[in-house]
Amino acid sequence: MADNKKIKTALISVYHKQNLDGIIRKLNQFDVKIISTGGTKTFIESLGVKVTSVESLTGYPSILGGRVKTLHPKIFGGILSRRENQGDVSQLTEYEIPEIDLIIVDLYPFESTVASGASEQEIIEKIDIGGISLIRAAAKNYSDVVIIPSQTDYQPLLDLLEEKQGMFSLEDRKWFAYRAFAVSSHYDAAIFSYFNNQSDSERISFNEGQVLRYGENPHQQAIFYKFQNVPTGVTISNAKVLQGKALSYNNMLDADAAWKAASDAYHSVTHLNNKVAVSVVKHLNPCGLAVTENIMESLELAWAGDPISAFGGIICFTGVVTGEVAEWFQNKFVEILIAPEFTAEALEVLGKKKNLRLLETPVKDEMTGEKLYRSISGGMLVQDEDEGMDTQFDVVTEMKFNSDKINLAKFGVTACKHLKSNAIAIVTQTPAGAYWLTGAGMGQPNRLDSMRHLTMPRFDMKEGVSMEDSVVISDAFFPFRDSIEAANEYGVKYIVEPGGSIRDNEVIEACNEFGIAMVFTGRRHFKH
Repeated sequence: MADNKKIKTALISVYHKQNLDGIIRKLNQFDVKIISTGGTKTFIESLGVKVTSVESLTGYPSILGGRVKTLHPKIFGGILSRRENQGDVSQLTEYEIPEIDLIIVDLYPFESTVASGASEQEIIEKIDIGGISLIRAAAKNYSDVVIIPSQTDYQPLLDLLEEKQGMFSLEDRKWFAYRAFAVSSHYDAAIFSYFNNQSDSERISFNEGQVLRYGENPHQQAIFYKFQNVPTGVTISNAKVLQGKALSYNNMLDADAAWKAASDAYHSVTHLNNKVAVSVVKHLNPCGLAVTENIMESLELAWAGDPISAFGGIICFTGVVTGEVAEWFQNKFVEILIAPEFTAEALEVLGKKKNLRLLETPVKDEMTGEKLYRSISGGMLVQDEDEGMDTQFDVVTEMKFNSDKINLAKFGVTACKHLKSNAIAIVTQTPAGAYWLTGAGMGQPNRLDSMRHLTMPRFDMKEGVSMEDSVVISDAFFPFRDSIEAANEYGVKYIVEPGGSIRDNEVIEACNEFGIAMVFTGRRHFKH
């Protein structure tokens, strides 16, 4: 088997014609016979290049509205024939089948059609049959055939044509075969995902990963892969990067956490008209979160939630960042600002901080239907995103929650669910009706430590904030009354937890003993 082979005949059938003209002209320069059909044939002819129609080769027209064009032995025989197999060569001669050395295909855009919200019939028609068959056949016979499986590979092909004057080595052909199977497997995975309604079956495929500087630590390599199809299309991965250094692995995780926390907080508050939520995140945990009717007030309250931890943090806004907001950061160090929009004045001010990343993206929908994927050694875990607002707030104690405290509790549950377990959050309402996170304890092996060593000390840093008017939220049930006793020591009067412990009655009795009002939500919010 000769290693270097010269292209003599090419079959071209593509969806995207952009940047194809240079390849066509180069093939024509090398006297390569070109076979094509439909819109691709018309495009090639418009360049003044001679082209043989598939129909004249096969003796059959394009039928079924274009569904069947290239599916014919005279096409696939010329692709799959083994050039050094005498039996194959004899059959090509017997049936007058030309050898085809180069296949250029660009599949129907299935994923983008699904993402556009097209009808089911439109989506089905974008399932490519002939193209995917050509790709697999040519890639299988890479020892003799070059396969170009997508528009992404037009430029590598043109570069090799110019460099090697129409000759391709076995190494070249095998590399394009690798690319072909990457395209075909990803395409099939996308189609499977569209049809899949089984909770125990998943196909995940990524193409063109973005190599990051490093992972969580400098000695770890990392790559970012972007989902092509998400239920809403609004994701942090689709955010527009306006300025700043390249995002790191940790930056991406924290930006996602900040965006989700701010968006969920925004959706949790219903009594404010022109509400704006602001989150401040460090190491995936909100150290500040506030919702008010003024973006500056939300920013100041969120920052005041834990000003020490806010240093070097990621800030997300659900409102437009103005010049006034931008000026506020003049003497503060943060890594990333996220917002639906930055005004021209804000961009001018923030542009002086060359390393500061600015991400522009809409507020996250309350429900997206996204899945969460996490790897373990030798496998992967998949679960639903913890989305939606808690709606059940059952008072289980003698002391009652009034309607204002229930509304505050809804915001508090949202804040708490974004903290790493075991998590305890304290939320407070200002006299103007704004909500903010005034204490947060997270990541502890027991919730008593979260309360005593993190949540309460952070709350005590606040001046003029009353514990008696605030609400304490636990992400899971209190297993013993000791946490209630600790809460009482700090003057807590309102507690929210999901309930569900075998000792719920013991915990309720402790609340009644201390005059604490408690509600059960019925929904746990562990976050590991």
